[in-house]
Order: sequence, then structure tokens, then C-alpha cells
Amino acid sequence: MANTVRSEMPGDHGTSLALVFRLLAALVALGVVSVLVIRSSTAAFTASTQNTGSAFVAGSVDLVDDDVASALFNVSNMEPGQVVVDCIVVTYQGTGADPSVVRLYSGGYTDSGTLGSFLNLTVEEGTGGSFGNCTGFVTENTILASVALNTFDTTSTDYVTGIGVWDPASTPASKTYRVTIELDPATPNAQQGQSVTGLTLNWETQN
Repeated sequence: MANTVRSEMPGDHGTSLALVFRLLAALVALGVVSVLVIRSSTAAFTASTQNTGSAFVAGSVDLVDDDVASALFNVSNMEPGQVVVDCIVVTYQGTGADPSVVRLYSGGYTDSGTLGSFLNLTVEEGTGGSFGNCTGFVTENTILASVALNTFDTTSTDYVTGIGVWDPASTPASKTYRVTIELDPATPNAQQGQSVTGLTLNWETQN
């Protein structure tokens, strides 16, 4: 029997492998496309919720008094040892729920000489009375006791250095301040005709 010799063309084996790799690459690419399609499809499903219209309004810190734009004192021809007394009602009517202590401090004055060093100032917190009328006033706390006006003016100049213990617990809430000023009995003769004008008393609270 004659032997049959089968010959293979060079490169046939490499061609087969190449075809296999191409098929695998095509399948992988098809899988990637499928995944992308699936992911693209799920990304189309979304949901959300929202809350709108919120607003915030700051509370107010509102402090008023009953002086109707009038000066607490207007005294002429004071003599050594003379005492003048008057009252003023301060009211907290802000919307802040918990205001801080109300404090009194000097807003300054004009002194033609050195009379301010001989005017002794006493301030009390209490109830009763009204602006220009201390009838019915009942004292609760003496927050300044016979201190020279010029000393008060230089030591109590703002809220931090102010004086007072009244802490409003509600709104509105009021407190009467009785202010007493005495011209020191030892005021020297050289102070005759001198004056203190424009005295400003500031009450302040914070929140």
C-alpha cells in the first residue's frame, strides 16, 4: 500500500489561533456593550424629594423707656447738700427669648469746669413710680451708691463695664430706676456758676 503523505501549508496553525482570538475578542466586546447597555438602562431610573420655603427671622432686642424724649433732670441754682430725685421706667419688649442683664452706663456729659466731681450719683432698681414721679417706688437693688458723676462716667462706659442686675425673664418686662443726685456738701466756692449739661444715661441689654 502506498504511503500517503499529508502536508500542511505553513501558517495554517497560526491562522486558526488568530481566528480564535478574534472570536474571543468579539465576545468580550459584546459583553462589555451589554453591561454598558444594562447600566445605561438602570441610570434612567431616579427619584428625589425636597423641602422648600424655609425662612429665618432674627429676634429683636428692644429696650425703651417712658421719658417721652424729656430730660430726667433740669436743675438750676443747685446748692451744696441739695438732693434731687427722679424715676424712669425701662421696658424690655423684644422678641428674643432670653435677653441678658440690663446694664446702665454713662453716655457722657459736658462739664464747664469740674462740677462732675462733686455731683454724687445713686441709682436703685425697683418697682412702682414712673418718669418724673417716684411715688410708690419700692427699691430692690442699689446698683450705684453715692459715686461721683465723673467717676461713673469714666468707669462705666459700655455694656461690659455697665452696672445693674435686672435680668428680664419675659417680654414685655419693666423695671423702675430711681436716680438720686446730690451736690456734695463740701463743694468748694470755686464751683459757683459751673455746670454739667447733656448728661446721657444708657440702658442696654444683649441677646
